[in-house]
Amino acid sequence: HGLEGLAAGHAARELEQDRAQRGPELDLVEAGLGDAAAQAQQLGAAAVARAERRVGLAAALDEAAGGAMAAVALAGEPGIGKTRMLAELRMMAAERGYVVVHAAASELEAYVPYAVAIAALDPYLGSPAGTGSAPAELAAIFPSLAPGPGGSETSAGERWRVHRSIREAIGRMAERSPLVIVLDDLHWCDEASLELIEALLRRPVDAPVLLALAYRDGQAPERLTAATRAPGVEYLPLEPLSIADAAELLAIEPGAGSVAALYEQVGGNPFYLSQLARRPDPDTVPDGIVATIAAEVAALDPAARRLAESAAVAGEPFAADLAIEVAGLSESDGLTGLDELLGSDLVRTTEAPRSFAFRHPIVRRAVYEGAPAGWRLAAHGRAAAALERRGAQAVAIAPHVEQSAAEGDEAAIALLLRAGEESAARAPATAGRCFDAALRLIPATDGARQVAVREKLADALRAAGDLGRARRVLLEAIDLLPDHSDPRWIDLTTRCAAVERWLGRSDDARRRLLRASEIVPGDAPGATGILIELAVGAVYDRDLEAAVATGARALAGARRQGTAAEVAAAAAALSLAEAVAGRIGEARANRLEAVEFVDAASDDELIGQIDVLYHLAWAENYLEHYDAALGHVDRMIGALRRVDGARPLVPLMLLRCYPLETLGRLEEAAGVAADALEASQLGGDSRFRAWALFEHAWASYYRGELGTAVASAEESMRLSERPIGGAGPSAGIGPAWVLACALIESGEHDRARELLHPLAGEEIEGAMPVERAFFWETLALAELDGGDVALARAYTERAEQDAAALDLALPRGVAQRSRAALSLAAGDARRAAREAAASAESLGTIGARIEVAFSRHLQGRAAAAAGDRKEAIRILRDAETELDACGSTRERDAARRELRRLGARAEVRGPGATGGGIDSLTGRERQIAELVERRLTNREIADQLVLSEKTIESHLRNVFAKLGASSRVEVARLLEGRRTD
Repeated sequence: HGLEGLAAGHAARELEQDRAQRGPELDLVEAGLGDAAAQAQQLGAAAVARAERRVGLAAALDEAAGGAMAAVALAGEPGIGKTRMLAELRMMAAERGYVVVHAAASELEAYVPYAVAIAALDPYLGSPAGTGSAPAELAAIFPSLAPGPGGSETSAGERWRVHRSIREAIGRMAERSPLVIVLDDLHWCDEASLELIEALLRRPVDAPVLLALAYRDGQAPERLTAATRAPGVEYLPLEPLSIADAAELLAIEPGAGSVAALYEQVGGNPFYLSQLARRPDPDTVPDGIVATIAAEVAALDPAARRLAESAAVAGEPFAADLAIEVAGLSESDGLTGLDELLGSDLVRTTEAPRSFAFRHPIVRRAVYEGAPAGWRLAAHGRAAAALERRGAQAVAIAPHVEQSAAEGDEAAIALLLRAGEESAARAPATAGRCFDAALRLIPATDGARQVAVREKLADALRAAGDLGRARRVLLEAIDLLPDHSDPRWIDLTTRCAAVERWLGRSDDARRRLLRASEIVPGDAPGATGILIELAVGAVYDRDLEAAVATGARALAGARRQGTAAEVAAAAAALSLAEAVAGRIGEARANRLEAVEFVDAASDDELIGQIDVLYHLAWAENYLEHYDAALGHVDRMIGALRRVDGARPLVPLMLLRCYPLETLGRLEEAAGVAADALEASQLGGDSRFRAWALFEHAWASYYRGELGTAVASAEESMRLSERPIGGAGPSAGIGPAWVLACALIESGEHDRARELLHPLAGEEIEGAMPVERAFFWETLALAELDGGDVALARAYTERAEQDAAALDLALPRGVAQRSRAALSLAAGDARRAAREAAASAESLGTIGARIEVAFSRHLQGRAAAAAGDRKEAIRILRDAETELDACGSTRERDAARRELRRLGARAEVRGPGATGGGIDSLTGRERQIAELVERRLTNREIADQLVLSEKTIESHLRNVFAKLGASSRVEVARLLEGRRTD
């Protein structure tokens, strides 16, 4: 109970301090929630709204106590009452015995990664009642967890690992009693903490936790406002008081001139009104809040005034000894000044010894801005020097150096660069700010360092997902290198083109690379890299002939004069181009050349040529070497964690999904897709998110989670510039394809055909030959469902033609399965069984376990239709076993239903969609199902739950799948039957 007592006591002390300032407004709290609304009616509409907000906070506490994380966000202008409302929330939570942790963001700590998270969680993580042994990701962030030497290997692209560890730590903190995390002033939040908040809102902690957030409306990052207005977050805006309410708050007659004067300056802001009303001289009305605070500071003794200004420079919260040193005071004078600041309530104590904070962040800001500008420069310099003597991390010193250093200050430049490099992996946005600051100090005449630091800045921006600015910085660096034979110019050009490709600026990338290939001699260092990038770009643009031709040029040049690593890189890129173009024999030969180098090389030898593994793994996917692809991509990810923290890892994570799905490791594939989806949120680039959603949709489809598959595919289509037609090695013909597949399985055949018909012409003809058999099969199945056997036969014949042109088992097996489905629909069940068996045999030669299981299921259905009950039962049991082992629950349940129809008992290894399905519904799905039972329409359900109709439709797809129902009436009957039972 140590945490609960500490939290409750601290919350009570802070609320008591708040009571000393608040005046009549506190009546609403002290009267209790039950009487708050009645009393608020006397204070006008805005006060009523505040009472409602308090009721909302109490409801959020109740929701969290139910066992699942709740979230609430307070927003409004500065001083509107957000902090007071949060203090009341903390008091209510503490009175209930909840654990309460809190922190407030600070404008001058925006440099410090995870500053808000550390302030809130570190005292508790390091306490005896904390979370126990900590993973390396947490030890590298939280001081109380005493990181060991070497730190964590978590890279910038994998901040999701840190988020996951923090999420787990929060869950452990809430094991004994509900936990309330209060984070205030998030409009000043550091980038890393903001990403953590987004991650917690996207994937809530599965524990009794309330996350309470507050920020200034209109000043907060768009990402924060969007995250807090998403479904699942209770958004509580605070409105200004009317002039009558202000008068009631200040106990002044509404017609008094002083009320009108105060209201004119600050509007209905209760904090500012109360601050101004409590001035020693109530007749003096300042021009604004900054002037008001400046007057408070001016009333202090000189030593206390100097200490206040120094504390504002030192940080929030500030260490007393640091503020005293910055002020240039003796310890005795400094402590006397501190007592005066505490007595005037300008600063307050915190839980940490010798650590103090201003009464409110705006007070600190006012004190800071009220200090002379020249004095502030010198004070930041003293703060930087003092922190450096104390051995502080470079990232903690950086904001002071940025404010105080002059151009050409080599020590400052070195520190900023060190701060950027130290924070690049964990907080690339912070690293970018440090590199930016260093650039401003490096003389313009120092071209070499201007280029080098821009390279670091571009890496940080790319890792943070700011690809647009990364491109601009790379272009600036390129312009600083007029000598096009300079290896740095070539490297920067290829890197810029890669960023442009990810930005969807394929034409710009192609023009840049073509121009570079014309300028750079073929024997120049890096020339092969330009050709490789051109070849890969052509693959993404689906210009397969150009991809193969350019890749061949790259390999020929590398063989003539390149290193072994360059030869391997070119061979891997060419193998990928040939594989997707259907030139299987050549692709296999070039793959072996790349494999020979890669498997013999150390990770250090592959540095600078790491793309060889990426292109090789994709080639191996298409050449049906799935285990080898996984081995190479796993090696690549491990190498990148050690040597290149700025490399975007989302594409590498997604590369694993395709082979995992094919090998039948669906649960693992779904986990990878979910992690990639979360990681894609960090950078903010919609293309990575669209790609992640595309793979997430496929993983969900294979597992039988059709509602999730449809929702992910629809969101991917919304974000994709090409919803039909992809822009990556795994994009196929785009998210429309996976959406159509999921819709077919969901029974929405007409909508599926509407999506598929535009694909049946040039889109499929221009698609990768190795994937076209899948597309033709999807089209054939859609037409069979629609009763158009002739068109289905035409599509099946196209699948067979494409498969015959390729020496690959997967297209051949898929085409055979399509033919089997056609034969079964035509009434030739025995032939269908033979064709499905041939399909399974073909697919089994490459270990495509899930595809084999699908073909076996079709074979069993065909055998049953042919009247061969014994054989059908044998095959269906094998299929059901494999589907269950793979994790394809919907298809497994279909096999179980076939077995029951044949009078056989299936092996029940996991919950099916029809057996015990009601218990498998989530809380939201059960709620919607019960409203369906009450005969409400989707529109009525959406209105009642304050959700979109599309969200209701998505949840209902999951309900239908889990209950094995095909209509709303059937859902209602199942729920009614459960109650009767």
